[in-house]
Amino acid sequence: MTRQSVFKRDLIKGIGLLSEDVSDFKQNFDEHGPAVKGINPREALNRLRMFKEEYDIRKRRFDSYNAGESLFGLPNKQYPDLEKTAKELTLLDQLYTLYQRVNDTIGKWNEFPW
Repeated sequence: MTRQSVFKRDLIKGIGLLSEDVSDFKQNFDEHGPAVKGINPREALNRLRMFKEEYDIRKRRFDSYNAGESLFGLPNKQYPDLEKTAKELTLLDQLYTLYQRVNDTIGKWNEFPW
């Protein structure tokens, strides 16, 4: 077995594992993420940070496997759950950044002697 065939086999195996991992990640994000109803904003912000870190790990693996697919002339596998989660994380990040800025501004105003 040549080195190339070993790397290709490992790449295909890794792609399959990433596919399952992304699916599990999306399900976990939907069930326990920052957009779950009934949690307070601070808890949602903590969850957002945690899921962003987890997303970044999967995104790096995706980029690596995508480059490997191109290198071996394989069709690039799409991960719609990963793309959808990225969009949701971006929007939630904007929302909670705004929330945090408003709270900081209100806190500063409360310190100001009127």
